[in-house]
Amino acid sequence: MESKNQRIKAVIIVFLVLVITGLHIFTFQEKELSHVFYRELYFLPLILSAFWFGLRGAFITSICVTFVFLPYTMFHWQSFSPNDLDRLLEIILFNVVANGLGFLRDREKAVEEEKRKAIIAMAGAVAHEMNTPLFSAIASSQLLQEDFNSDSDAYNDLQLIIRNLKEISSMIKKIAAIENLEMKTYVGNSVIMDIEKSSAKQDTSS
Repeated sequence: MESKNQRIKAVIIVFLVLVITGLHIFTFQEKELSHVFYRELYFLPLILSAFWFGLRGAFITSICVTFVFLPYTMFHWQSFSPNDLDRLLEIILFNVVANGLGFLRDREKAVEEEKRKAIIAMAGAVAHEMNTPLFSAIASSQLLQEDFNSDSDAYNDLQLIIRNLKEISSMIKKIAAIENLEMKTYVGNSVIMDIEKSSAKQDTSS
């Protein structure tokens, strides 16, 4: 699914570059304001590529935009006129903006990945620390249960406690097996981790 989404995004970027280039080619040169507007439209695929694919995608897209826009610039070259310099500076700006945004996007992803790893490590540590007292509580409850008849209220109460403790133990195993961070909405506008979806040990009994 992720690979399919990436391909769709790549197609969107290529489509935008080709459409904008086509607008340049098939619009009369006399309509200078239209060409300026079309030129600014190149920032759309450049920004999208940086946001979706990081520095690598932004670099490739900026090179492609340079490659398709430079021939138009050369064809309408007017011996270093203000318009010529403006187009050349725009090409430089395309590359600076795209690669700058791509670099920042990669940094953002790196920070998010560090946070993800820290949360997963913390979840594993918490689960490990909770296991010891939980197993002790289950064992103590089972030993205590032996002092009562199986049809007594105390025995049934302890049975309920043991069952609840085992459910907690099952949840702790899922917390310890968290591999990804899948979020879900909670009360109001708050967002919490979806342990079922985040854990490698999802419940398949239902």
